[in-house]
Amino acid sequence: MDAQTRLKQIGMPQRNNELWTFFPVAKIPAPELPEACADTADYSDEDDFAALLPMAYNARPMQRDIADNANEMAMLKCNNDFGHTILNIGKNAKASIEILDNKVAHEICAERFDIHIGENAQVHIFFANPADGVPLRFRHFRIVQEEGSKVFFSEIERGTGIKRTSLDAFLKGCGARLEIRSLNVLDNSDSVHHRITIRHEAPETESVQFARNLLNGKSNASYDGSVVVGADCSKVFSSQLVNTILLSEDSSVSVKPVLKIYHDDVECTHGNTCGELDSEQLFYLTSRGIPEKTAKEMLTRAFAKELFMPLEDSPAKKRLEQVVDSL
Repeated sequence: MDAQTRLKQIGMPQRNNELWTFFPVAKIPAPELPEACADTADYSDEDDFAALLPMAYNARPMQRDIADNANEMAMLKCNNDFGHTILNIGKNAKASIEILDNKVAHEICAERFDIHIGENAQVHIFFANPADGVPLRFRHFRIVQEEGSKVFFSEIERGTGIKRTSLDAFLKGCGARLEIRSLNVLDNSDSVHHRITIRHEAPETESVQFARNLLNGKSNASYDGSVVVGADCSKVFSSQLVNTILLSEDSSVSVKPVLKIYHDDVECTHGNTCGELDSEQLFYLTSRGIPEKTAKEMLTRAFAKELFMPLEDSPAKKRLEQVVDSL
């Protein structure tokens, strides 16, 4: 079933659809699709509206292959409203991939990334783009990991409009590890939403989800994260933690963790904290002559920077910390 047919079959997103629980679905315009779908792949199992949009609009796929044992750095940028990128990372390869925004303002953008990670490969996928003028942006990632592979997925979201990042991960090989670190720095009426599903399909796999939000004005963030552990998957480790600092009374956050575990020998946790800047820390800084505004900036920057400190030294970590320092 092609993307257009499947898109018409599932219909527009509704609030009662668990994939779109917190998203303002009324803001999504009805698609004006081309007469025919050029993509001949079978999308009959795809349920996410945003994941189908690029192919339904006949986005020309861009494929990049990284050879076995290679060590590469790459930048990816979609030059159109709709993009479809296919990445194949070879065995034992090391790759650092930065995703860049299209700088031209559009009404809506939708990108899809299909990424296959070979055995024992190590990949860092990250984006830390400045604010853009796109009112509505979708990014969907489908990540498949083989035995012993490690994926570090890091992002910093700022900017105007409404954004949704969705990620479906399949940990298919023993020892595969996925680490997701997300930072939202929002103001005004910014709205950023995450929909994450991680499927542990092999024993001794690990996943870490760590999100932090700094919300000001009337901004809103949501994190909807699901972890599924298969019946034959022993010694799985999974954790999810969302920390939020509300910098205004009108900002808000919504968090929904979901654990579906079909094996007893696992360790799966989730947590969520929400509050204001620490008054004692703020008092400590201001009592030593630091202006209140500067003290608040120091505390928020430290809160954000701590998210990426555990990462190994790399160009990706350096880039992420540079962006945090400029906040």
